[in-house]
This record gives sequence, C-alpha cells and structure tokens, in this order.
Amino acid sequence: MRVLFVHRQPCIRTLKYATALRSAAPDIDVAFAYQGKTLTQFYGSGDELFSGWYQLPYAVDPVTELEATIDRFRPDVIHCHNLPDTLTVSAQQAAAGRIPVIHDVHDFQSLRKTPYEDGFPDPPDPIADERIAVEASDGLITVSDQLLQEIADRYELPAQHRVIANYVLAEDLPDLSARRVRERSAPIRMVYQGSLSTSQGHYDLRDIFTDLVESGIELHVHPARPAAAEYRALADRLNVHGVRMHIHEPCAPRELLRRLTDYDVGWAGFNTTHNDAHLNTVLPNKAFEYVGCGLPVVSLPHDALADWIDGNGVGIVVQRASDVAAALQGMDLDALRDTVRAKRRDFTMEAAIGRLRDLYGAVSGSTSLTPTLHIPTLQP
Repeated sequence: MRVLFVHRQPCIRTLKYATALRSAAPDIDVAFAYQGKTLTQFYGSGDELFSGWYQLPYAVDPVTELEATIDRFRPDVIHCHNLPDTLTVSAQQAAAGRIPVIHDVHDFQSLRKTPYEDGFPDPPDPIADERIAVEASDGLITVSDQLLQEIADRYELPAQHRVIANYVLAEDLPDLSARRVRERSAPIRMVYQGSLSTSQGHYDLRDIFTDLVESGIELHVHPARPAAAEYRALADRLNVHGVRMHIHEPCAPRELLRRLTDYDVGWAGFNTTHNDAHLNTVLPNKAFEYVGCGLPVVSLPHDALADWIDGNGVGIVVQRASDVAAALQGMDLDALRDTVRAKRRDFTMEAAIGRLRDLYGAVSGSTSLTPTLHIPTLQP
C-alpha cells in the first residue's frame, strides 16, 4: 500500500506515525506533500522515513500541484493533517473521488480564538474549510474522545473514524534502570518541554512559570526553539535570590527524552485566557513523553488531559499553578513515579499503530492489511 501524507508544516505527530509504520507495517510505503519545512529541516531528523518529499509551492494552486504529486506517487490513500484544513480540501479536489482521503484533526479551528502561527497567512474562510475537510473525507482521526465529540456536535462524521493520541515512540524511550533519588529536603525539579510564545495564546506561559517558581518549584525549561528574550528576562527576575528557573538550549528529540529522566515531574498546563475550549480537547505530546521517561504529569484541569491523568493514575491535576509545590510535597512522589514507570509502555505509538493500519484498510477496501506488529521490548 502507498500512502501520501499531506501537511502544510510537517509536525512531530507525522514523524511518530511514520516511525511506527516502518516497524509495524513495513509493507506500507509513505511519501509526504508539504509547503513549509521538511521534518529534518524542522526537527533534525525524519525525512529518511519517507520514500519521497513533494514540496507544494505556496504561491501555486495546491490542487494542481497535488494532482501532479498523485500522478507521480500514485497513492492508495491520502492522509491529510491539520491545521489548517485547507490542504485537506485541496487533496479532496485533486483526488476527485478516485483515492480515499483521511482527515487527521490535530487541532480544531472552531475551538481556537488565536491564530495557528505556523508561519503562513491564515486561510480566508477557515470554518468553511473545516466543514468540508471533515464531511467530505472518507475517514477521520482525532487526538482524543473529547475532540471527536466536539466535531460530531458540529458536523456529520465520516463512517470510518478513529482516536489516536499523541503517543510517544517506544524506540525513543530512555533506559530507566538508573533510578534518580531525590533528597527529601531538596526542591522538586519540574521540567517543561515544548513550545513557548508571548502572544497571549495557550503557549504564553510566563505567568504560569512565575507562579510555579514562586511556590517553591525548581523549574527547568527545554523549549522547542530558542527561548524569546521575554522568557530569559523572566528567569533573570525570578533568579535574583537564587537560581530557580533554568532555560536550556533546544536539543534533538531523542536527546531531550534522555534529559527528561533527570527531573521529578513534568508540567503540561497551559494558558487558558483565550483557548480554554480547545485545551479541553487536547492530549499533548509532552504528556506521553513525560510518562515515557518515568515522570508523573502535573497539569491544570484541561478536561481531556485531566481525565487521562486521573484515569491512569499517572500524575496530578491542580486548580492553579501556585498550588503545585504544596500538592507534591503532601504526596508520596516515589510511589507515583513507580506507577508511571510500570505503565509507560501502555502509551506508545507502536502499540497504537494498528488503529491507523486498520483505518487505511477500511477506507481503501484492502483486506491485506492484517496487523503485523513488531513492538520494541521496553525496560521497566
């Protein structure tokens, strides 16, 4: 089977899919049509997982370019990723009913009040694109049950739909045989890894970081991109009476996972000022990466994430960032970490990739895609 991924800016979720497909479904050949940067240009690796890369010039009609890409690669399935939803609509037009199209909803435009900020201009009518992308596709994927319900409340769902969260890659998980021991009197070492912004959106975490540090947490920030000057100024202000906020330089994804094992807990709470409804549907990559590295997840009461944390016993949910230090000091953190270590193998993309393989078979009518999973053995 041949599958064409389509995404304006290829993201880490697509890299995880491709890695898991290579190990679990080597009979599936995947290529990528994109407009921004390739995975290797953006993350340092990933291009090697695809048999071809087809850039769609932004100034050219994407339908025409996608038609040419389809002629060259001849896919059996087109797997589109958002945001935005525009290229899914273009892929539907280019496929013209000849090739099934799957729409993978990473982020739901109807729930956002801030721009997506992927380096491209916003589409002129994003809600119209959203409706067509959902209702005219042959299959749908969402990152959480809550997000699937939000979409179902607005649009008619395709008959074939699946939920696949932003799981961590089993092959990237670090060895946890050397257990970190924390002195009882030492401050709790918390890590945040991922995106940061200063735009008042959900990644603008300056007030949250302030509350965490002032409550007594030792905070380590591993940003996906070099931290903005505003965050370095914040660290300087908070560190006047001793270093409690550390900003690290970005590093490769696998090296980042190894470094996460140096901490006690991971932070996954976001700024709800503008995008509270959106945040209630997300299960962020970082939550699964923390658990994969043996770290309990600490978050604010974002619905989907809070349900996952509480339902699996892999962290704690607090009402305010300023409550974190007291909440953690009052619990058996070692026992919580033991629970996380025991469950970390349950949340890998390799373990879940059979759902994607099954969806490809369902929309294409193929009966030859019987899952043959080769899931790496993980150490506790």
